Amino acid sequence: MDNNILAYYMQKRLDNEEKSQQREHSTTRTGRPFFTISRQYGCPSREIAAELQTRLDAITGPQKKWNIVNKEIIQNSAKELDINPQKLRYVFEAQRRTAIDEVIASMSTRYYKSDRRIRKTIREVIEDIAAGGYSVIIGRGGVAITNDFPNSLHIRLFAPQEWRLKSIMKRYNFRSQKEAFNHLRYVDKKRTDLIDHFSGGKFNFNKFDVQINCETFSPPEIAEIVTSAAKTKKMV
Repeated sequence: MDNNILAYYMQKRLDNEEKSQQREHSTTRTGRPFFTISRQYGCPSREIAAELQTRLDAITGPQKKWNIVNKEIIQNSAKELDINPQKLRYVFEAQRRTAIDEVIASMSTRYYKSDRRIRKTIREVIEDIAAGGYSVIIGRGGVAITNDFPNSLHIRLFAPQEWRLKSIMKRYNFRSQKEAFNHLRYVDKKRTDLIDHFSGGKFNFNKFDVQINCETFSPPEIAEIVTSAAKTKKMV
């Protein structure tokens, strides 16, 4: 039998088995406040998130502590799927499995999880974090998954390419500016592709509530701008 036909029928069987095993997922959109931060490579998202967290904690008090969420999405998804977190990283590298990859993976281990189930679980984990509120979600396609959630603020960090190149060359050990430039282009595309995937098509970047230039504002200033926007929207 032709390998493509075999792969097709095997994939159909695996998908049918997966559908019969998956639980129905219903996220209660509580309206609890949360933020997403998307960024071009080289923009200081973690520093800004930490500054924002400090300001939000001061406003909401000790009973409503804010969390910064990034790698936790991978860890929680892996725990839900009962697989090694490394098995999920290809999703955030904006890669996809082929039908042949799926068949080979399903035959090689009893811990096999289909690409569709993995992506569905990541989406559900991010939805649950957003529904729980009081979180600052960095990257991971969060803006695309939660864009229609109430009481949310979606932030986009950008900066001129030259500024970002200087930033990453200072922070990381690149051998040349050309190497840094190629890596910058690669990561930017990877992040855009991830957002596009979770939005189901080309994402409309006009959906961001706030877009801020990291060259002209420092992390504390950006955190202050975002906090002011949240107060205006009566999120905090």
